[in-house]
Amino acid sequence: MSLAAAVRGLAKPHYLFRPSQLVRRVLSRRRHGGRDRVTVRLPWGMPIRCFAGDAIGLSIQQLGVFDLPVAEVLWRLADPGELALDVGANIGQMTALLARRVGPAGRVIAFEPNAGVRAELAFNVDAWRADPAAAPIDVSAAALSDHDGYGELLMPPSFEWNRGIAEVVGPGDPRQGERQRIQLARLDTFVPQPAEVGVMKLDVEGHESAVLRGATALLADRRVRDVVYEDHARYPTAVSQLLENLGYAVLAIGATFWGPLIAPASGPSHVPDWESPSYLATREPERARRRLTSRGWRIL
Repeated sequence: MSLAAAVRGLAKPHYLFRPSQLVRRVLSRRRHGGRDRVTVRLPWGMPIRCFAGDAIGLSIQQLGVFDLPVAEVLWRLADPGELALDVGANIGQMTALLARRVGPAGRVIAFEPNAGVRAELAFNVDAWRADPAAAPIDVSAAALSDHDGYGELLMPPSFEWNRGIAEVVGPGDPRQGERQRIQLARLDTFVPQPAEVGVMKLDVEGHESAVLRGATALLADRRVRDVVYEDHARYPTAVSQLLENLGYAVLAIGATFWGPLIAPASGPSHVPDWESPSYLATREPERARRRLTSRGWRIL
């Protein structure tokens, strides 16, 4: 690797705003070699056990946090005492962030249908229960969808290297990979009236529309303020149209070196072509703009 390439690799806000992460990056290479799971400390102080060699685990070890712009947006939008949802929680980085942000008077529900990944999530949640500054966390095995019943979760051949790409699939899907039988459930059954949700993070590998159709009552009653979601296509999509029809403003999430960025979803993309874009759907766009326009990275 050339010196210029090495410098570019280190020119990241993760290191400027949290210089100690450079030391952690070097030490992680020495301490974690050959291990399949490692425990590191997140920037907001909570420990997390992660898979050492997959995309999410490597990002947490090297950068301190996976998907910095989305994590920052969640932190700034959530308020103490709220109910927050992490739909597609994986090992729980965003669950931990939301639990610390909404605090002991709040509550977090984390949904993770993959049995192996959910075991890691449950391990981490057990470790966080002793944190007096964190909210109570409920872990659900359900894959949220537009109906109750059972389905299949497909783990493609590359799943070992990225445990965030499992997909809910229908009968007869021809793709190769390991499959698990999973429970499907509607979000409306988890958040009965009159409960309200402050922030919902939604990352379910193309199943977002089905999740939202299963939350029609919750969304139509205006009981979810903010939905932060990943989409696999550029705006407009079926997901954005569904949310806009229910009265949400949809904004694109991006980043500069100096902080998060939100912009009209219909404008130029702020992420590389190979990366799935993330969006914020909100009932309160002016509140979101006020919270997200200041510079800096508060979670680092």
